[in-house]
Amino acid sequence: MVDPFRVGLLLTKRCNVECSHCWFESGPDQTDQMTLEEATGYIDQAREIPTVEWVSFTGGEPFLLPGMLASLIIHASHRGFYTECVTNCFWAETEESAEARLRELVDAGLYAISLSSDDFHQRHIPFERVLNCYEAARRLGLKITIMCAVARSSTLRIRDVAKRLGVEGIHIVGEGRPKAPVSALAVETGFIPVGRGASIPCEELLIGEGPVEGPCRDVLRDIGIDPSGKVLPCCSAASCVENAVLGNAKEERLTDIIERASRRPVFNALSTDGPSELAKQLGLWRKGSYVNRCHLCFEVLSDPRLPQIVERI
Repeated sequence: MVDPFRVGLLLTKRCNVECSHCWFESGPDQTDQMTLEEATGYIDQAREIPTVEWVSFTGGEPFLLPGMLASLIIHASHRGFYTECVTNCFWAETEESAEARLRELVDAGLYAISLSSDDFHQRHIPFERVLNCYEAARRLGLKITIMCAVARSSTLRIRDVAKRLGVEGIHIVGEGRPKAPVSALAVETGFIPVGRGASIPCEELLIGEGPVEGPCRDVLRDIGIDPSGKVLPCCSAASCVENAVLGNAKEERLTDIIERASRRPVFNALSTDGPSELAKQLGLWRKGSYVNRCHLCFEVLSDPRLPQIVERI
């Protein structure tokens, strides 16, 4: 049995905006959505996996389901989980309204929040909404992560986001040791050409900006469940490959799905050697051709020859 630490529930594929880089292709016209009963059932099943400590609520945009989100935070926190939600902050029209909304979730048991802020999102959502959400979350003592997806022509990079939020206390991951006290972690990643992002010109890819070689530490540890019940091996774009789906939580127990997945050689290879080793076996490896490890992993998992390669090695 592997040791998953987080189960992410993709509550809905609906989003109030349609960002050009979104690998799940979320948007206003999407209708796929979990029911409250399904989501609470997945949380209960997650309790059967002793290593799971976190339940994350994402989408789409989970704040489009405010009542359901609050109920699920209560349900998960009462079962001993740390809870996190991911948002584009569209709802944070003022600091006061943002604090009032987040206070309800903090009272329900919300522990952490992840804010998306970059050119892709800010084409649709005023940056002031992100600032309002950040200030409210900070005052309420939430653990904050700021996620910034970037392209080569992006004008809003993670340092710009941190500066506009008030850089004091924001630690940019990858830039040395954090200086206490830390009010938020900030993470910048290059967009990956998957889903809607595949239509962005390849010249916009930030090739080589992230680590490519080495083992993956997230596969089968940071798993996801989408509105259809599909169990995904990670939270990255690589999880969009149909061959990577672990099973369906509407049809099987989550513990059985994870236990079976832990015996699949491809996931063992990804966790020990990483996608770069499989790419070399497939003849896909081209150093300096990928944004990061997740981009390469998507290419590897999409290759129809992979089952034969895994069996051989």
